[in-house]
Amino acid sequence: MYEYHNNTLSIPAKLLYEDWGLITYTNYLNLCHRGKLVRTKEGRGPGNEPFVSFHDLPVHQGVDFKKVCVENLKNPKDVIVRNQLEAYILPDVKAARFFAEHRKPNGRPLSDEDQREKATNAMILNGIQMLFNGPKLKKKAFGTKSTMVWNEVSIAVNGINPKRWTFSLPGNPRRLKAKYEEYQKNGYEVFLHKGEGQKNAQIIKDEIADFLLAKYCLPNKMSIPEVLADYDKEAIKRGWKDLTEQGIYNWLYQPEQERIWTLARHGLSAYNKKYKHTITRDRSDWFPNAYWAIDGTKLDWIHYWDDSSNKMGAKLKIDVMFDVYSEKIIGWDLSFTESHIEHFKAIKMAVNESQCRPYYLTYDHQGGHKMDRMQSLYDSLMAVEGHGTHHPNKARNHSNPSEQLFQRFQQQVITKFWFSDGQGVTVRRDDNKMNVDFILENKDHLKTVEELQKAWQAAVNIWNSKQHPKFEASRNEVYQHQMPMQEPLTLWDIMDKMWIEETKRLVTYKSSGMYLKIGGEDYEFEVYDKTGAVDLDFRYKNIGKKFKVRYDPDFLDGYVQLYDKDEKGNFVWVANAEPKRKHQNIPALMKEGQKESWHADMQVRKLELERTQRELKALEDRTGINRQSLIEDTDLMIKMGGNMTKVEQLITEAVNQEYDF
Repeated sequence: MYEYHNNTLSIPAKLLYEDWGLITYTNYLNLCHRGKLVRTKEGRGPGNEPFVSFHDLPVHQGVDFKKVCVENLKNPKDVIVRNQLEAYILPDVKAARFFAEHRKPNGRPLSDEDQREKATNAMILNGIQMLFNGPKLKKKAFGTKSTMVWNEVSIAVNGINPKRWTFSLPGNPRRLKAKYEEYQKNGYEVFLHKGEGQKNAQIIKDEIADFLLAKYCLPNKMSIPEVLADYDKEAIKRGWKDLTEQGIYNWLYQPEQERIWTLARHGLSAYNKKYKHTITRDRSDWFPNAYWAIDGTKLDWIHYWDDSSNKMGAKLKIDVMFDVYSEKIIGWDLSFTESHIEHFKAIKMAVNESQCRPYYLTYDHQGGHKMDRMQSLYDSLMAVEGHGTHHPNKARNHSNPSEQLFQRFQQQVITKFWFSDGQGVTVRRDDNKMNVDFILENKDHLKTVEELQKAWQAAVNIWNSKQHPKFEASRNEVYQHQMPMQEPLTLWDIMDKMWIEETKRLVTYKSSGMYLKIGGEDYEFEVYDKTGAVDLDFRYKNIGKKFKVRYDPDFLDGYVQLYDKDEKGNFVWVANAEPKRKHQNIPALMKEGQKESWHADMQVRKLELERTQRELKALEDRTGINRQSLIEDTDLMIKMGGNMTKVEQLITEAVNQEYDF
């Protein structure tokens, strides 16, 4: 015999101490006093029976009171339990007619389910109103404490049998109270989305529409409640009518408005993703080496940064040249930087692999690609007769083939190595994240940078050997498809193209040699003669002169080329400069032959000074202008009192007398 008291499912207290004999009446009073049993009805006075909460029945002295209750009275879910509020939920014909006749802006009626749900909402609130209108009924249903009334009302609403009634009233007491008061004021309309009605459609136009859209377009990304709050402030000033969050939402998310605020609120990339019109490329005529794409990115492999550090991370960067038709990787470079040096090395490998010129080349906006030296290299690399062209990919262009290939390469190959850190820090799926615990447990087995070079080569081989997604062949095999047109590169062309020029500045050859900073590293070069000795003649004639330098980043331990302008303003080769020799100045640490080499280089300063002195002596002898003549001329000037005219006359007479003699 379950009953609701104070909207709480309850049972008669006497079942515990009389019918079932679980406790004595004294124990019952003691448990109530201690809060172990919760009385929902006191039972004072004749004819009044005490009740206790079913859901709060305790386990006492090893006996589960709730379990005993279910065994004797059945589960309350299986019996009809009467909620006092349910007795006052009565049909409302007017509500049913109102929702049946209502039409949305598109002319469509509410669904049967929506009509039933909204009409039931009205019927429940009508029932609450009936209980409130009768003081005794209100007291019996919701208790005597006025401050707790809406808590009790909420409990009653939440306790309505959902199998019997379909409704959508708020469960929170404060929100339920607000809905009730709104219903008392506006009637059935409170259950409609105000934004769907014609009222909001008529209100949101002209300056109101501009205000709402402009606010939602701001890049600080205001929420709709925030927009509404600003609107309400402005509405007071301008006399605008009230709007709701739902009404604003419905209007803003119409395609015409959404397109505008997507661009302003989220940027061009988000706009392009949703709205940008696309074209379909015709790839039917493509062939190997028709289209190359180069791009660089972080290599997602964990390693120690250097031998002297215990810091782990994925710091290496990879520069890759793809043949877009076959998807084969034809050139690459692995290093800690991404500059024109790395681009150059990847291109050099691609040229050596293909032995021909590409017809189309694209690259990202990384600064190294835009340098004059690289642009000059690209110009000379492209097909001539086929009008080859190269350019950077358009910013935020989703059709960049290298990015798409990189993404698949990462997913299919790179992340399969156990020391991979996944696809980046922004990934959400656990399958795309690294297992940090596993990495830390095996950190002693992480690869060195040198070992990662070999691992990368293995990854490239795996990718190139995998089947092409559109051909029944591997990428290596697709790369061997026939080329209907081809402009080959000769061995000389390849060697010539693979030297980079310092085109932006000339480099001064100083007394210490030539200093270059390439790829963030410092290099020193010296010109030596055929015997390996410092070229004294070159130094004598060129210290202080500026040269254009050409070099191969892979051959910096060999030599660099120095160019100077000829009489016509053209640059011509002058000499090759080799890495400058380094010497050990501690005799005990010198190896065999180093002492002689050190002595020979130390002699350079002496030999150059002696040569300069000889040249000076020969000049003085040829002209008679020397230090001694300067002293004599000065003494004579002093003797004549500064009368230089008289001095010059005496000198002239002396010379004439010498010739007469």
